[in-house]
Amino acid sequence: MEKIYRFATILNRVLQRFELMIGGLFLTLLLGLMLFNAIARYLFDYPVIWSDEMNNFLFIWMAYLSCAFIMGNDGHIRVTAFTNILPHTAKFYVSVATNSIMLVAFVSTIPSLIQLLDKVTFSGLMRIPLKYVYFILPLAFGLMCIHIVINMICGTHDFILQRKERTQLPKGV
Repeated sequence: MEKIYRFATILNRVLQRFELMIGGLFLTLLLGLMLFNAIARYLFDYPVIWSDEMNNFLFIWMAYLSCAFIMGNDGHIRVTAFTNILPHTAKFYVSVATNSIMLVAFVSTIPSLIQLLDKVTFSGLMRIPLKYVYFILPLAFGLMCIHIVINMICGTHDFILQRKERTQLPKGV
C-alpha cells in the first residue's frame, strides 16, 4: 500500500504541475492578447478582431484545467456542515461514496465528449477546427478521474494510518 501511495502522490504532483504550467501559460496569453487588443484598439484605432474569439478559447482551456487542478487538491465543492458532525469513520465512507459517484459520472461522460469532437465544425472568425478547442473536455474529465482515484488512494491510506494510531494508543489516553 505504501508504494501505491507514494506513486499516487508523485503522479498527483506531476499532473498538477502540468495543469498549473499550461493554465498559467494560457492565462498569460489571454491577458497579453487582451492588453494588445486594448492598445491596438484605443491607441492605434485598429482592433484585432480575432482576439476575442481566441480569448474565449484560452479561457475555456484555462477553466477546465483549473477544475482538474482543484480536483487534485481534493478541493471540489461539498457540503461540510453535514460531514463535520460525523465521526471519523463515517466521514471516510461519505468521502468514498461521493468520490465514487463523481468517478462514475465523469467516466460515463467521457465517451460522449469524445463523440462531440467529431461533430463540431470550425470557429466563426478564425476558422480553427473546434475539435482542438473542445479537446479539453475529455482531457479535463480524464484528468479529474485520475485525481479522484488518487484522492481515494490517499484518503484510504490516511484512514488506515489513523486507525492504526488509534489502536496503538495506551488505554488511559
